[in-house]
Amino acid sequence: MELSHLDWSEILKHIQSFATSGAGKISISQLEAFDNEASAEKSISNIFDASQIVLAGTRPHMESLDLYEPWFTRIKKNAVLKTLEIRDVRHFCLEILALREATEKIQNKYCQQVHASLMDASEPLSAIDQILTPRGEIRSDASETLYRLFNEKENLARQVQNTLDKLVNDHQMTNLLQDKYVTTREGRWVLPIRSGMQHYMPGVIHGSSQTKQTVFMEPEAIIPTNNRLRQVEVEIEDEIERLLVELSKYLYGLSHQFALAKVVLEEADIVFAKAQWNLRIEGKAFKFSKDNIVLKEVKHPLLVLSGKPVVANTVNLNNEKSILLLSGPNAGGKTVLLKSIGLAAQMARCGLPLCAEEGSELPFFKNIQVGIGDQQNVGAELSTFAGHLKVLEEASRLKNKESLVLVDEICGSTDPEEGSALARSFIETFSHNQIFAVITSHLGPLKVGWKPEDKVLNGSLEYDAKSGRPTYQFLQGIPGDSLAIQTAKRVGVTKDIIERAMQLLTPEMRVRLSGLEEIEQMKSDIQVLREHLKKETQKAKFEREKYEKLLQKFEKEKEDALQKVLRQSERKIDDLISQAKVDQTFKRHTALQEIKTQMPEIVKSKAGISSQQSLIQSPEDFAAHFPPGSKVFVPSLNQDGLIQSAPNSRGEVQILSNSLRLTVSWADLKPAHKSHNPTADLVRRSSNVTIALQEADKTVDLRGMTVEDALSQLEIQLDNSAIHKEDRIKIIHGHGTETLKKAVRTYLYRSVYVKKWKAGSPEQGGDGVTWAELGD
Repeated sequence: MELSHLDWSEILKHIQSFATSGAGKISISQLEAFDNEASAEKSISNIFDASQIVLAGTRPHMESLDLYEPWFTRIKKNAVLKTLEIRDVRHFCLEILALREATEKIQNKYCQQVHASLMDASEPLSAIDQILTPRGEIRSDASETLYRLFNEKENLARQVQNTLDKLVNDHQMTNLLQDKYVTTREGRWVLPIRSGMQHYMPGVIHGSSQTKQTVFMEPEAIIPTNNRLRQVEVEIEDEIERLLVELSKYLYGLSHQFALAKVVLEEADIVFAKAQWNLRIEGKAFKFSKDNIVLKEVKHPLLVLSGKPVVANTVNLNNEKSILLLSGPNAGGKTVLLKSIGLAAQMARCGLPLCAEEGSELPFFKNIQVGIGDQQNVGAELSTFAGHLKVLEEASRLKNKESLVLVDEICGSTDPEEGSALARSFIETFSHNQIFAVITSHLGPLKVGWKPEDKVLNGSLEYDAKSGRPTYQFLQGIPGDSLAIQTAKRVGVTKDIIERAMQLLTPEMRVRLSGLEEIEQMKSDIQVLREHLKKETQKAKFEREKYEKLLQKFEKEKEDALQKVLRQSERKIDDLISQAKVDQTFKRHTALQEIKTQMPEIVKSKAGISSQQSLIQSPEDFAAHFPPGSKVFVPSLNQDGLIQSAPNSRGEVQILSNSLRLTVSWADLKPAHKSHNPTADLVRRSSNVTIALQEADKTVDLRGMTVEDALSQLEIQLDNSAIHKEDRIKIIHGHGTETLKKAVRTYLYRSVYVKKWKAGSPEQGGDGVTWAELGD
């Protein structure tokens, strides 16, 4: 099954772009069909449930998964974690909290399941924040001992500094000092003394300059203080080590919970990526059937993502007519419709909603055989036609309605007469095997000769004879014509050549062509009826949505009223409890508390009706979830933009996108493709924990640069990182010819800033990424 010719790999790349972790992207790239309908249906339900969070503008990010393996491997070994590794654990805990917060108040099955599956990360987060700052530095107040030692160190350093300042400013020292400053050597505070003058100053020599013109001396007056200062520094290091050991042991005890949380986060990243993608293509739910294909207004997802207008088509196949034979002129849309049907089948069995309208039905296909594009294989000594026949031969072995065959231009690259005979034989075999098939062909003999009881259903893509352009509208039950002679007339081929071509046709074909005008009129009439039906359907849909919104508004008002009554009742009950007599307090308290606990359940059961709907039903809801400054996707521009205002009285919002300002209706906007990381907002929203958030690791993207420019950019970034005391930077160089990768790693090996470097894990971007850990 060659799904690459079906554009499946492109679909997966688009879904991957919405994942926020390397692990999520890898899993999506390996997405396969489920084993059964139930699993696929559960996946689709999860996608729609997750969409409620995405629509609320709070799609949680799982970036911490890219750094999970290094620290978790060391935790499992019960090793003492470094501060940088603990910072990564902290990031992981933050994203757990953010996901818990995002799913806590959403009343659907998937969100409640995720919330219940996640550990409470607030305790380990508090333990980490007690010892480390968000940047990964040890807090001076991490323990009473450490606080006392840091204070003593500060006092001792001040004493040493004051003593040295006095010596530097003493006029008797003028001839001894090389310069008026103090510095350190081997962790000891020293003065720069002129070479040869050290005998006139009591103290200890700790080195000399490269020119030997200066010796660095520790004055005798500060030696006891310096000794104590060094001892305090050692005690501080010992205390920090003790704290890190204790914290590491505590985290080791949570290793099993971390492992479970990692699985939940990774799966959630995949589901949210699917939900974001599905919102972009406006995917709808469908039903699995046994022997029907009903695709209502199906579209090709990639065409929808392009932002261009897409013609939708409805396709019906059943037990009586299970093989669709598509014909018609070149560039008329046959292959696109073929791929749209095939992608719908593949998406359904992979647990993705369909790019089609509600009411669609599909079998759960266990086998999909694709014969699209060039099947040539030089290594296997297969020509294009031989490769095509091999695909058809494999398809002829498939049985029953759980199999779907997709063939583009069946037997079209050989002699027409022989090709038609072979194609008909294969189609008859498919019919006998009772499988579903969608086949395109230009072969004239295939379009005729089918009996009413045959399972073959002719279909074509409409072609406007007046304009000479395809309309891409599917006509079921009517075969299409290649229109070669009509096209020749349209492009201006001389009359003599056209007439001679007509003479060379068989009598049957001449009769067929002479009746084309009548057929075209029939097609035109069908199209008029279809457009009328579509308008009436859209009108009915608009009215239905209108009444659904009114119903939702009513339910919301009813819920608010019930909540108000509930609060008033609770206050009355509390008053009754407080006023009860002492001897009856216990009884009354018990009875009244039972009432109180039951009342919210009554309200909740009524409110559940609206909880399955979208969280954004009005301009007010939109303004609450997407305030000015939020990122959104603008379909008319096919790109993200920033909201500049709240919806006005007409529901219009001002948008800024790539220096372009425009006004659009709030209802036309969708969640941003590259969403803002909401972790900080979600964690701050939590009532259980209030913490500062760390900054993300710096990233340097060198892809597309020359080696010289890349190393220059890397040098600048390393300088900046050293100045700002950053611990780590991420360098993206890609693979290419590996010249840039080797140059970057050679540079890092020699850099004075870099303590060590390592290639990224598969989850972190693989060997196309290098992580550089910076030294002190």
